[in-house]
Amino acid sequence: MATTEKRSHESSANAEFRRVDRTVQIYNATEHLRSDILNYISSRLEEFSSEIKQTADNVLKEPVISPMDLAAIHKIESEAVIPSNSQNTDPNKKPPSVFPLKIFRMRQSILTDLLEVSHIKSIRQIFIAILVIVFLQVAITDLFELGTIDFRFDVIRWNFSNVSACLRLWLYLFASTCIIVYNSFHIWAYKRLLLIPISSSSSSDVSEKPKNKPASLLIFDWFWLVVYCCYIALFLYFPVYYILAENYPIVTRIFILMEQVRFLMKSHAFVRENAPRAILYGRISSKEITIEDTTNDKPNDSINNQKAFPHPHTPCPEFSKFLYFLFAPTLIYRDSYPRTSSVRWKYVITQLTQFIGAAFFGYYLFYRFCLPVFRHFKSEHVTVKKFVLSILNCTLPGALLLFCAFYGFLHCWLNAFAEMLRFADRQFYSDWWTANSWSSYYRTWNIVVHDWLYTYVYRDCHKLLGVKYRLVSMYTVIFLSACVHEYILALAFGYFYPILFLQFAVLGFISMLILPQRTQNNAFNVFIWTSLFVGLGMQMCLYSIEWYARQNCPRTLNGPLDYFVPRSLFCHDLNDTDIQFSATNNHLDL
Repeated sequence: MATTEKRSHESSANAEFRRVDRTVQIYNATEHLRSDILNYISSRLEEFSSEIKQTADNVLKEPVISPMDLAAIHKIESEAVIPSNSQNTDPNKKPPSVFPLKIFRMRQSILTDLLEVSHIKSIRQIFIAILVIVFLQVAITDLFELGTIDFRFDVIRWNFSNVSACLRLWLYLFASTCIIVYNSFHIWAYKRLLLIPISSSSSSDVSEKPKNKPASLLIFDWFWLVVYCCYIALFLYFPVYYILAENYPIVTRIFILMEQVRFLMKSHAFVRENAPRAILYGRISSKEITIEDTTNDKPNDSINNQKAFPHPHTPCPEFSKFLYFLFAPTLIYRDSYPRTSSVRWKYVITQLTQFIGAAFFGYYLFYRFCLPVFRHFKSEHVTVKKFVLSILNCTLPGALLLFCAFYGFLHCWLNAFAEMLRFADRQFYSDWWTANSWSSYYRTWNIVVHDWLYTYVYRDCHKLLGVKYRLVSMYTVIFLSACVHEYILALAFGYFYPILFLQFAVLGFISMLILPQRTQNNAFNVFIWTSLFVGLGMQMCLYSIEWYARQNCPRTLNGPLDYFVPRSLFCHDLNDTDIQFSATNNHLDL
């Protein structure tokens, strides 16, 4: 009986996705037909206008309208333009929304649809075959040369040597987000209602003579804003202090730092979406405005109707909605999301298994093809030739690691959690592999993070600075993203070496300004792929050189400067005695 119910649930879920797929296919076909018809009509209109122009140049030698009639026509046109301009300047009429809202709807990931095609599915089998061939090649080589297979898991054991302490620190982060953020916002949203005076005038009178906020309400709001900023500062400080004091390994550091950033982004999304809700609820409860006024202020566009709250029936949402948002694979807060009818646990197990396989594939590539290149840095002289060859040797493993990170995390991990939470919108990425510009790549590589940056950084900066400083808003998004990436890498590795920051925030932004934003030239797609591969090779090479320089080279600067100055730039060749002495001081020879 349970098996029959499970199959019925799976069939119903599959039926929902098939229905959505048919809708998407019909929509895409309609869009293609519409674009073809428009292109045909525009081409015919251009031909017709060119023929009319040519005929007019050949036939019309003299004006057929007298100057007096022409002046009368201009007068009539100017009088007709004035009412339209006056309508546009009507204060009661609001312009259409410039920034579209994030719309959640039931849809699968692109790879989920593509892997249903046997031709695309074979690409995944090719990567599996590459993993098998690489494993056999290294294993057979070690067997013939060393007499044994040298595939050790010491690096994995070292990185996960403090799993219990890592989970305990994560529970602290989770508990502080649940308790402090939600309860603080709940207190602010309800207590500020007591400070709002009840308005006795109608909404029309209020619109004519707007009243300023009471001083007590302003002080109350600013006080809680300062509390919120202090909480963010403390939330950034204590986990970093703890992982540095306890000397966490690299992987557990990355895990804690990524969760720290994720919780901060979730908290800001919750506060940013619900603060206007609480303010609007206060205005309605004080009879400053009515619910009909908020309904009339809504745009007519149905796409923009999906908001965090349709009507502010309460100043703060329930805790269950906040708790679901903390685990949902999205960074945009909504009171509700589209949900599937059931959980396909077989699909969850499959995605988690593939995630583990991608993680082991990445570890195997890094352990066998990257670590041996830089393990003995400065034990022998490093020339420019060896440095360039090291970058080229890291290019192919770096590209494979990129695919492993994308498929393992953005596809398998997020789809597994989405299925367990019955989260129906699975668009975690788009077709970034077809990007012809860096701006398109940034928008489609990680849609989960891009939506947060667009909604809470770019849009707010654009509203504060205006259209004139659109470039500043764009660079603010890129700069913040680059800083967060460099923040995680610097604290994870234990040194500041801003290679990723320079590639992301400097070279990437310059490329966005120079290269065309919208083009169909495939040469630019080749340029994007080449830049990705070379950039990943440089990152792996330079970060690994700096890591082993700090393992094998003596300290040249004392104090905090040693953390920010690359030691590989001032490291000289050491003799064998110095190398053996430095190796004995290391906890693990990677």
